[in-house]
Amino acid sequence: MLDVDGLRKTYSGRGREVEAVRDLTFRLGEGELACLVGPSGCGKTTLLKCVSGLMRPTAGTVALDGRPVTGPPPDMAVVFQEYGRSLFPWLTVRGNVELPLKEKRLPKARRRELVDGALEAVGLAHAGARHPWELSGGMQQRVAIARAIAYEPRVLLMDEPFAAVDAQTRADLEDLIRGLWKRFSMTVLFVTHDIDEAVYLGQRVIVLSASPTVVQDDVRVDLPDERDQLTTRSAPRFAELRAQVYREIQTAKNGGGPSGADGAGTGGAEADGAADPDDPEADKGTGGADGPERTPTTTGGPR
Repeated sequence: MLDVDGLRKTYSGRGREVEAVRDLTFRLGEGELACLVGPSGCGKTTLLKCVSGLMRPTAGTVALDGRPVTGPPPDMAVVFQEYGRSLFPWLTVRGNVELPLKEKRLPKARRRELVDGALEAVGLAHAGARHPWELSGGMQQRVAIARAIAYEPRVLLMDEPFAAVDAQTRADLEDLIRGLWKRFSMTVLFVTHDIDEAVYLGQRVIVLSASPTVVQDDVRVDLPDERDQLTTRSAPRFAELRAQVYREIQTAKNGGGPSGADGAGTGGAEADGAADPDDPEADKGTGGADGPERTPTTTGGPR
């Protein structure tokens, strides 16, 4: 369904070239929910930008149903980490969710139907007339998620969307994403620094190594399909999977090689301080860019 094959990205500038991603390969099946983790600076956000068509790779291909991705596909949506900067403060909640639907030139009645459905799905049916600045951080991220699902994507990409919210809100949003994934039958690629979150959410956890990056491991999460924060996280198998992923990341940070899991490809590293020439906002910290570097953690949040 979503195929990344031999992906490579090199940045050029200031008289030097920096290889951010090198020959990265993996595949997501229809309706799959996979989480992507790895050491800080290993190229996760660069990869997501290439997959979404927001950045051209130097080499290799991204394909959706066999069709090359050369720009943002009409059936793909992205939820960024910086939700406060991806929402327009002068628009209401309803206006923010509806905006991309206007770009699709959908009839007004259909736009209203999609917005109503998306707001109901994220628990904000009552908040359509409010503005983002009137909402909590968790509610603002729900607006960003509603805008994405109203677009009716087949593929949803999420770049550390819960990094800036508190632990209780994060748990609620994790359950929301699993519920939406099942309800709308989307394929989801979820980037996170939080190992517990990756194991709780995903059917797979794709672990990237440190530089020079490869797929360190591709862990199949064999937990029950029905999950909840108390029962699932206290299960012995959850602890085993968490320890396996954590062990692989520590091995990667210490320069160990990949485990040779099925479906693993190779990759590269996101360079410290390397400017992204395709993203004029990169140095300004705008929505979609990496926030402060975080160390992957098993405690439910970034350090």
